[in-house]
Amino acid sequence: MCIILVMDNDNAIGRGGELLCNLPEDMKHFRETTAGSVVIMGRKTWESFPKRPLPNRENIVLSRSVKELDGAEVFADVESVLEHVQNSDKRVFVIGGAEVYRQLAPYCDEALITRVYENFGGDVFFEDIERDRGWRLAESSALVETGCRKIRFFRYVRV
Repeated sequence: MCIILVMDNDNAIGRGGELLCNLPEDMKHFRETTAGSVVIMGRKTWESFPKRPLPNRENIVLSRSVKELDGAEVFADVESVLEHVQNSDKRVFVIGGAEVYRQLAPYCDEALITRVYENFGGDVFFEDIERDRGWRLAESSALVETGCRKIRFFRYVRV
């Protein structure tokens, strides 16, 4: 499985239940990278999308409170999700939110991180993967300027 997310200089990944900012280049990267795959998310992440389910993907929602969603398979616990995806022939992405990242990160062997070189005063954070000895940087993109923001795409693999 693979984590995919955006984080700022403080490792913030969200603020007030929303993404940190609108990054068209990152949204394009997300769409292209996850097309034809399985995406796992929490209920709040599912509800944050203006259009549900995410097209051309198998949508899985991890939720203890919701039992059924139109366009998604719902699982109440991590063990059930892992059992469901273990034999999938598709790539599996964990797409948020913070609690789902925390629960599924130990089972992921790859992380695709878009770094925004800015601070947004976020209130939800992800681990500092750059300093975690359990991960190593496999590749990074050139600096991309999007409007007045600078971003870079990183791929980490579990050691």
